[in-house]
Amino acid sequence: MIKLLFFWTLLGCLCAPALGQETILFNLGTHTEFYNKIQDDSSGGTRKFDFAPTLGAGIKLPLIDHWHFLPEFNWVLPQNAGSDRIIKNTFMLRADFGYDLMDWFRLRAGTSLIWLNQHGRGGSAEINNGNSTSTFYYPDENRSSLNNTLDFGAEVLMQDWALRLQTYVYSVFLAEKRQTSYTLFISYYWDR
Repeated sequence: MIKLLFFWTLLGCLCAPALGQETILFNLGTHTEFYNKIQDDSSGGTRKFDFAPTLGAGIKLPLIDHWHFLPEFNWVLPQNAGSDRIIKNTFMLRADFGYDLMDWFRLRAGTSLIWLNQHGRGGSAEINNGNSTSTFYYPDENRSSLNNTLDFGAEVLMQDWALRLQTYVYSVFLAEKRQTSYTLFISYYWDR
């Protein structure tokens, strides 16, 4: 599945100029990881929105009628992962098929290969564990993980600009592990 995604995205990027299609898109937005699954306060509240600046670029290839192939690459800029001792980077290689339901509204579905890289700077912290404190240690090494997601999105089109909500579903076939992340994008479509 990962090789197929990579192949289709690479093929789309290489064939765009040969097909006479030069619509390039640029994304700017924010990424929220694992919607409603991560506790973010002491009263048990979970994270619904996270400000994680995200940049991206891609191309739009026409297929038939109102269908498009939309490969893109997005990068969630480096951020702290709960502490300034852990830095997190997220990269997304995406492949969507889009259907223009109306002139101003596009539905998207596809898949992503999401690469998460975390770099620990080491160290320790004394943290309250109820009645006393305990020493917790930060990692001092670099770790990466690859995830393949099922993606759905909706895009409102306004001339050369678009507003998009894009979701990423992890572990689609395992209900107990399934989680959803999302991005909110402002995109610019540049017709060369």
